[in-house]
Amino acid sequence: MKWKKLSSKTVYRNKWMEIAEDKVETEFGNRLTFGVVRKKPFALIIPWNGRHLFLVGQYRYPVDKFSWEFPQGHFEHNSIKETAKEELREETGLNARNMKEIGRFFLAPGHHSQICHVFLATKLSQGKQELEEGEKGMRLKKVTLKEFQNMIIKGTVKDGPTIAAFGMMVAKRLFKPLLKEKQN
Repeated sequence: MKWKKLSSKTVYRNKWMEIAEDKVETEFGNRLTFGVVRKKPFALIIPWNGRHLFLVGQYRYPVDKFSWEFPQGHFEHNSIKETAKEELREETGLNARNMKEIGRFFLAPGHHSQICHVFLATKLSQGKQELEEGEKGMRLKKVTLKEFQNMIIKGTVKDGPTIAAFGMMVAKRLFKPLLKEKQN
């Protein structure tokens, strides 16, 4: 069921992404043209201290809106786990003694190659934010699970990867063992 790439032409490239126009042939012999956004993987971190989740808020230029999200960042270090640790520290000032990858998903597989690695960060300690130039003004917010769910319901949280990662946590029932662990 694999399609054959006949040609690929880069139409735009910068430090973070490449946009290509690929000509392909399907298994049925149809010839199609696809616009494909190619980006390195990224890490999304769910910071959880046993009572609260931590969100970052920032202006997002492409949608011209302020956005509450879990910390996240492009693969820029030796490993995706190291990227997750550094992004958490830079964006929130938090350090995690426990960082566990809980799953992966494609951002938008119909036109985008990027994969999201979701990490759960626990056993947190507070340090100092080290924001990059484009992150100046980033805010940090601590919320309970119920408050976070209400933010999704009310549309205050609209970031797809944040909502998907939270859904992954709920589907895997990962909060229950963590809540129980906190009570002991």
